[in-house]
Amino acid sequence: MTIGAGEQLYAELHQELIAEYGSETEEPWVAERLSSVMTRLNGVRQDGRQLVAHCLRIPGFTAFTVPGRNIYIARQLLERLPSIESTAFVLGHEVAHHDLGHLELFHSWLEILPKGTVGLVLASLVWKMSHRLYGPERESHADEYAIELCLDAGFPGERCLQAFDILEDEALHRGDIDGVFGPENVLDPTDPDQNSLTHQAQRWLWSRARRYLPLRERREGTWTFYRRRVVERGG
Repeated sequence: MTIGAGEQLYAELHQELIAEYGSETEEPWVAERLSSVMTRLNGVRQDGRQLVAHCLRIPGFTAFTVPGRNIYIARQLLERLPSIESTAFVLGHEVAHHDLGHLELFHSWLEILPKGTVGLVLASLVWKMSHRLYGPERESHADEYAIELCLDAGFPGERCLQAFDILEDEALHRGDIDGVFGPENVLDPTDPDQNSLTHQAQRWLWSRARRYLPLRERREGTWTFYRRRVVERGG
């Protein structure tokens, strides 16, 4: 796929998503919050390209991104985030996929799409499949990058990391106990066989199937990283 063809395809994907799910023009606070956050995050990134965030009315409690310059957040997630800081962390996580090179995974996959208009079905497929292409290590790296970016942009880290509380509450509300704590038979820290090869293999398979580490593990890992960075920064 040539650069020109790729940019055209990403533009078509964006147009389809906005046409079907776009909602940021409905209420001023939505566009204002997204614009304010992205202005600050873009201002401290090394990449000179300005990324833009959009709110979509999609049936999911999620945020995602694809190659190009656009980041997307579900309206129901944006409404639940209690502050501009927690919004910054969620959007910063998606920025990380751009800045850490994770989106290279999309290029070969998107080459199979037909030429011309991508269509609503393919646009919908992209947002549903986006995080499945990353894997748990990349998602954890994106968490760390996001909090680093937020700190560089002047956002208080503790308020940024409140995003994990919202994600956990929503997961528990849906009954996704494993998504928060991990399956008891695989991730129980009291299991005497936790360090066995079989146990580690089961844990690896579970995390690959889910594409994320359990939310509690992600939150604890990001908090640990944040506290270390605060010390290193002399805070």
